[in-house]
Amino acid sequence: MKINNKLYSLLAATALFAMSSCEKDYLDVNKNPNSLTSATPQLVLPSALNNASGGNYNGTNGNSAFRHLNEVGSIWAGQWSPSGSISGFNEEKQYNIAPNFRTAVWSTSYDNLQDFNYVLTSSTAQGLQGFAGIARVMKAFDYQLLVDAYGNVPYTDALQGTKVIHPKYDDAKAIYENLIVQLDSALIDLKAPLSSVNVSPGSSDIYFKGDLTKWAKFANTLKLRILMRQSLVAGRDAYIKAEIAKIVAEGSGFLGAGQNVVANPGYLSSTGKQNPFYEYYGYTPAGTQSTANNYFGLSDFTIGKLQTYNDPRLIRIASPVGKNAGTAGDASATYTGMPLGVSGDQYLYSKISGFGPGLIKSFSQDQVVMTAAESFFLQAEAVERGFMAGNSQVLYESGIKESFKLLGVANAETAASSYYTSGANNVDWSASSNKIEAIITQKWLALVGFGGFEAWSEFRRTGYPTGVPRSAAAGTNGRIVRLVYPTSEISTNNESVKAQGTIDPRTTRLFWDVD
Repeated sequence: MKINNKLYSLLAATALFAMSSCEKDYLDVNKNPNSLTSATPQLVLPSALNNASGGNYNGTNGNSAFRHLNEVGSIWAGQWSPSGSISGFNEEKQYNIAPNFRTAVWSTSYDNLQDFNYVLTSSTAQGLQGFAGIARVMKAFDYQLLVDAYGNVPYTDALQGTKVIHPKYDDAKAIYENLIVQLDSALIDLKAPLSSVNVSPGSSDIYFKGDLTKWAKFANTLKLRILMRQSLVAGRDAYIKAEIAKIVAEGSGFLGAGQNVVANPGYLSSTGKQNPFYEYYGYTPAGTQSTANNYFGLSDFTIGKLQTYNDPRLIRIASPVGKNAGTAGDASATYTGMPLGVSGDQYLYSKISGFGPGLIKSFSQDQVVMTAAESFFLQAEAVERGFMAGNSQVLYESGIKESFKLLGVANAETAASSYYTSGANNVDWSASSNKIEAIITQKWLALVGFGGFEAWSEFRRTGYPTGVPRSAAAGTNGRIVRLVYPTSEISTNNESVKAQGTIDPRTTRLFWDVD
């Protein structure tokens, strides 16, 4: 992992804009992590935030950890399926991955971490605590993704430049515990009074536009995600309960209604400057279909779930058969999902349902990082498992409402209320025999489209939703439970890789995957 010799792209199609102007300035700057002398936190932060949210979807080979994780997660969680109009995706369909599989997850994650580490170091030296707090939150965000993908990864030795060329790997559970500590430090920075020195991040913050109160809520919600991921690990209940009590006592709260974490640097109708999800899976600025427009459809499992539950999100998540991505339909239209690992003319993209208007909205749509719906479902589970006080039903129903609103369901709150009082198991709280299953099933539905990796992580942790079909092309191969270390690590940091023992992507489970 020779991060010291690598040039990292800082501003890949990043929009920086003055608060008093509508002018957008897209920049492209490269840096050497060992000789940073001119880049400022104000310059680097928006780029790092942009890349963390998938802003480089359209880089070389679609080189974005965010995109790769969302795709493989969506496939293995049973939400998406590669359409019959394209070849490829054999590794995903056959449950057969190797060190050359989706290597951008590793490389671009550490690139991004290097950027946030620079922001943290530089801003701390300058007394910019708001910037430092944001950088700490995002380092925790990126490291959790790496742990949830690979397990043990370089952590204490990472990001050291020439000081540590061959970083050792840290234990995944130990990393998780330290991420909680780092988020505690982030909260101290985020709550520091603004001053002539500790100035607001302002427009450099493309998530919350300098609102550090919302960053504190994001930090606490990320802590809750990390803690709840360990909820089934033996001997962790007391630790989880104590840490959640500290979150509650801290007082900033969690992400609430309408408080989605989204990136929007000021997307433009210009190549490389549109919302990355829209540009990659939707349309070019000229209105023609993008290259990846027909790569994926909704799975038959997803369509089946939505139809079984008479879920009004169906027409927002999926497009009608024979219609272009983003096309609005109604409940009377035909919606057909794609099984994973099958082939045949009946599964051409034109004969299945692609992404609907709740996912493919416009070139200027927000890029989703974490949702208020997920926050409410995390809280509902924490209450239901006895980790904190509260009303799990109210939190659960709030999660459904937030999902409806984010997807643009008509009369969202009224529609959500009718939905979660329908009497259906895993929809209506009172009618659901297993409350945890209901929470995770509804979280899974709320994550379709932009939260595939989180959906896959929760499926690995809980086994919910039940009935996710295996790929028809997998033969006797078991499901994938983790990624394997990339070729670059085997080539340049082999001793550290070998120290992890034999890694089988189908059987070597992560520490929190105990089901």
